[in-house]
Amino acid sequence: MHSFFTLKNKLPVIISSWLVLIVLWTLLIKFIFPATYALYYEENFTKYIRWDFWWIAHLWLANSFLNLSKNTYYVGLLICISELIIIIYKLGVFFISPQWNIWDTNWMINKIIVLFLFIFITVILFTNKYYILYDLTEKESGS
Repeated sequence: MHSFFTLKNKLPVIISSWLVLIVLWTLLIKFIFPATYALYYEENFTKYIRWDFWWIAHLWLANSFLNLSKNTYYVGLLICISELIIIIYKLGVFFISPQWNIWDTNWMINKIIVLFLFIFITVILFTNKYYILYDLTEKESGS
């Protein structure tokens, strides 16, 4: 019986697609929109940019899910757990004293979406540990 939560089907493509969408969304709301806004109002184009380079890790993880290996499991869990700790901490700090302007609201929405995605990916990695670390390796080696 095949479960939706198995990596043997189309789930890697779904996860990779969501990760790429998160990358594009992050680039849009943290770089492109703020720079465009600042330039429109004739301000320094970096004034509103929220410097964040997690999108590079998300892009790597998206590619890794399309090319499953042991690195997908170990580095994927490292990325997921790191993201979850950081996001939960930052959201906690935000909700203590929220600033409801366009920049902080966009940031908060992005973080909540990323939080749910990385909870989902963490569950997927844990439920498919044996498949990624052992079954997949045996298939690659021809055993």
